Amino acid sequence: MTAAAANTIQVPSEDFWTITPFTVSTPDGWTAKQTVDQLVFMSADGEPSTNCGVQWKRVARTLSLQQIGGMAWQVTKRMDPEATLQYSRFVRVNGVTAYLRLSEFHKQTADDERVLAGQMYAAIHGPDFGGDRPIELFEIIGHFEASHPGRAAHLEAILGSFRFSTVIGAATGDADPIERGA
Repeated sequence: MTAAAANTIQVPSEDFWTITPFTVSTPDGWTAKQTVDQLVFMSADGEPSTNCGVQWKRVARTLSLQQIGGMAWQVTKRMDPEATLQYSRFVRVNGVTAYLRLSEFHKQTADDERVLAGQMYAAIHGPDFGGDRPIELFEIIGHFEASHPGRAAHLEAILGSFRFSTVIGAATGDADPIERGA
């Protein structure tokens, strides 16, 4: 082939961006790795049912965090129609608005038992590049056995440690990285 490309496209660039860099921390006694479906997958050592993953995708910029959270809740309800909502609210995580939900649902174990599990779900938009461009969606989803409710605090600590490496919101200056009622 001898045909030359008319234009060279640089990725990443201002017009063709990739994942916004971020940092996240694990509690002591947790390990982290990357998987096919997760940018970061963390689990409590010796307790594989206690875990938390960070997922990423692009979505239409018109899709609100509330709509995204509602769709994610419907997925949970399809898995278990008896799933219960503990709370659902907006918070600020290190200066960025996030949708946060805590719920309980039944899941099947490897031994085919049905056990009650807790789930923390958070959705955060990445930077808005304007125009007709899509927007990044970061979903932080954690699970724990309902018999270990203290694990919810570990998951909230993971969420509270999530921070974009690029400034996209005003710094809060608060010691608590998760602000309630945002």
